[in-house]
Amino acid sequence: MTDFAIHPPVHVVTHPDEPIRSIEAAEKYVRRHIDRRMDARAEALIQRIDAVRSTDEAEAAGRAFLEWAASEGLLLVPPEDAPRGKSPK
Repeated sequence: MTDFAIHPPVHVVTHPDEPIRSIEAAEKYVRRHIDRRMDARAEALIQRIDAVRSTDEAEAAGRAFLEWAASEGLLLVPPEDAPRGKSPK
């Protein structure tokens, strides 16, 4: 796997000061987050990231990581972007 940047970086609640800036970092993050409870979505995401060979594939993998992080409730939502009446995670 060649490393590609994720733009914009993905901010996650577990590492608020260290946004995920590359697909290599995204893969490491998924592996650490899932630990020993690998599910089909995480496995498919890791395989997709491992298969990246071009900028277009990297962009698609970055979007897939963002969607995965959102579905896991891991996205850090800046206070200015949080819905009114709800506190950010």
